[in-house]
Amino acid sequence: MHYKLLLLFISILYGLAASATPQTQSGQRSSADILREAEDYIIVEPSHSYQLLRQINSIDNLTPAQQIRWHLIKVRSAIATNNLSDIEAELAALIKLQQHTDFKDRLPSILSAMGIALRRLGYLAEAKSLYTCALALDVTEKKRMALLINLAVLSRHMNNYQLARRSYKSAKSIALRLHHERALANVNNNLGTLALDEGKVDMAEVYFREALVGYQSSDKRSGNITAGTNLLLVFAIQGHTLNFQRLISPISTLIDAYPDATKKALLLWLISANDANLGVTLPQNTKDNLISAFEQLESVKLQQLIQRHLAPKVQVVVTPGEPPARFTKTTPAWLQGRSFCIAKES
Repeated sequence: MHYKLLLLFISILYGLAASATPQTQSGQRSSADILREAEDYIIVEPSHSYQLLRQINSIDNLTPAQQIRWHLIKVRSAIATNNLSDIEAELAALIKLQQHTDFKDRLPSILSAMGIALRRLGYLAEAKSLYTCALALDVTEKKRMALLINLAVLSRHMNNYQLARRSYKSAKSIALRLHHERALANVNNNLGTLALDEGKVDMAEVYFREALVGYQSSDKRSGNITAGTNLLLVFAIQGHTLNFQRLISPISTLIDAYPDATKKALLLWLISANDANLGVTLPQNTKDNLISAFEQLESVKLQQLIQRHLAPKVQVVVTPGEPPARFTKTTPAWLQGRSFCIAKES
């Protein structure tokens, strides 16, 4: 009996070794394998997805379906890491593939990613149009939940708090029904930002605490950073230096290892505000660095929160960007060439 088991084990090992031989001999992995791994990492470590795509030497050698996946992964990882320098080129390349069947099959996911990218780039009306289009499609509950969350985030940036709350309420209902911890964490984090906008700091703390617990259980690094920095912001506003000191070490470690300059800029503001709460007099060079970091913050909304709550603490005068300019930004030429979602929004 033991002899038969030993033979079976040896045969399994031999089979595994034989199947691995072509890849080992060539020293290269297939494009399909790279794309699959990049998709697997997009939630937990998008920066790794970004790097994996660089292993594909030429996307011209990919099938149209693989090219669509490549561009979509590039867009999603760029969004997650705030690496937006060439994202418009990726979006334009995606639209050039719009007639392929795989594009149409992935349309809800593509619209979701495009909507986020357009919001980050300042094309708010266009982003809303794509979300409205996507929500009218026959999509799964999970995808509808994600689209509602994205629409709510956009609505906050457009100062439409009524639509933001309504969208979050619908998304939270689906997340509870699906027992989707990561989505619940996302909703709670964003409800916290709404509370902060309204000056309800203690309510924001409750939401951010729930969000951080949810992200930790779902092992989403970027979510931990977002909810963690938001909670640190609340502690800095409240002057709760002990709570701040307990949380700053794990969050700063995550940020240091994360390729996102906007998060590092926010971290500088948080640490400086906490130092001020402790009675530390900030030197002029730190104040100069804070002014530079202010320009790197992720959004005008965040700049407004920092100006209102932290700038007085560190005795620095800063001016947020002008939100109205973002509402009237001209539709980019590459987006005008689309054949999908072209019906005029009512």
